[in-house]
Amino acid sequence: MTVAVCATVRNEAADAATLVASLREQSLAADEIVITDGGSTDGTFEALRAAAAGDARITLLRAPGTNIAAGRNRAIAATEAPLVAVTDAGLQRSPHWLESLVATVEREPLAAGSYGYILAAPATTFEAALGAVALPLASQIDPGGYPPSSGSALFRRAWLQRVGGYPEWLAHGEDLWLDREIWRAGGWFRHAPGADVGIRPRSTVSAFFRQYFLYAAGDGHAGMLQPRHALRYGAYALGLALLLAPAPASRIVLALLAGVYLGRCMRRVPAMARDSDAADPSIAAAFAPFLRIVGDVAKMTGFAAGLSRRLRR
Repeated sequence: MTVAVCATVRNEAADAATLVASLREQSLAADEIVITDGGSTDGTFEALRAAAAGDARITLLRAPGTNIAAGRNRAIAATEAPLVAVTDAGLQRSPHWLESLVATVEREPLAAGSYGYILAAPATTFEAALGAVALPLASQIDPGGYPPSSGSALFRRAWLQRVGGYPEWLAHGEDLWLDREIWRAGGWFRHAPGADVGIRPRSTVSAFFRQYFLYAAGDGHAGMLQPRHALRYGAYALGLALLLAPAPASRIVLALLAGVYLGRCMRRVPAMARDSDAADPSIAAAFAPFLRIVGDVAKMTGFAAGLSRRLRR
């Protein structure tokens, strides 16, 4: 069965050549590779063209002004293979990434697709702390409830056509929306361990805040994950009430609840630090609570902004 690989990029000049090289060097060669450039101004398209030179399987599209969803849809529409793998620049793939995705769906003929986990690959102490806050360890993931990220996923074309592809009206969170539409239509996915990919967490607090603000804005705009966001608002409201309460015991209760709340990400810090030779686990552990709060504030403000847009729509 033939397979296409599709990606969309914008201002990814530093990673463009690595993306193309990674896709060209897969143990299972893709029959088609299409990359959409959504209007880069940093030389990304030129870097892609240089890296793709001489490979007739690779098609490069220019689509200035398109968002991620529209870029993916354009790339997919330019292919014909019944299996469509999607990925992004800036990810660390094994040479067997595509082979694992394809082999998994071939073993599961009724599955809508397959996927790999997106796992933190920190290079610094800050990134180790942020990885512990933002991304779970593979051992902590329930594959039955994991929403495939379009950084590492493969779909049967028939399922993409059935749900109408990616939602071009949604600027962020388009992959979660697609997953949920496929689930609602009765489809399901299977984890392909060889397709797990690594990603470096953001390197600054502001970049992290922006990332999670936009993710949550997508949730609000699409009406997704409302109970989870409501629980976060409630948790912080309770924490503020305990902090302001006059009884000294309220602060003890707050400290206990905060320990429970932060425990999961704190337990990830040593593993994240081990993944980076440059990371100091004690400093990463000190950073983690602050970053957790930053991420929560980003999500709460982002969801509110997205929900406001949804209501106006």
